[in-house]
Amino acid sequence: MTLLLVRHGETAWNRKPARCQGWAEIGLNETGRAQARSLGRALAGRGIELIVTSHLLRARETAELIRVELGREPPLVVDPRLAETHRGEWETRLFMEIMAEEPETWRHYREHPETFRFPGGESLSDQQRRVLAALRDAARRGRPALLVTHGGSIRVARCFLDGRDLAAFHDMGTSNGGVDEVSADGLAVRIGAFLAGHA
Repeated sequence: MTLLLVRHGETAWNRKPARCQGWAEIGLNETGRAQARSLGRALAGRGIELIVTSHLLRARETAELIRVELGREPPLVVDPRLAETHRGEWETRLFMEIMAEEPETWRHYREHPETFRFPGGESLSDQQRRVLAALRDAARRGRPALLVTHGGSIRVARCFLDGRDLAAFHDMGTSNGGVDEVSADGLAVRIGAFLAGHA
């Protein structure tokens, strides 16, 4: 059985000069809506039985547009654990402004993501635990599922899935509307053991 991790479609803040989104609520732009519809058409016939989405607007819109293309058949569940990192004081700010105004904090984020906590927000380690818990529960359902989430959430999941530390966070990524396929075989047990060791 396969789980599909989907990054939400494009928003205006994904375009340059990009802004830090985090938990800020911003919807898809027209490109993002087109990406979601196209993805839904591409996924028709894949046997998706469930859609799980982050609670953030850009993810929910993506999930809903995909579901329309799939004939509104798969049930849709909202799971806040799939949300992007809560990025606190950085949210809504231009990345280039953050780099200029907080160079030491930015350097820590880029060079040591495994120990980084967003000012006024959560750490990537915190985010990884909740995202993996959502993946574990999706795997336990035993149904082919599509999980609509965010770039940072996919990165922290991939660090675990690829057997790498969070230090590799910036070495990977996915584009808006991109899909990562994950085998659910043994995944719930593997994640359970990881979470038990990082409680």
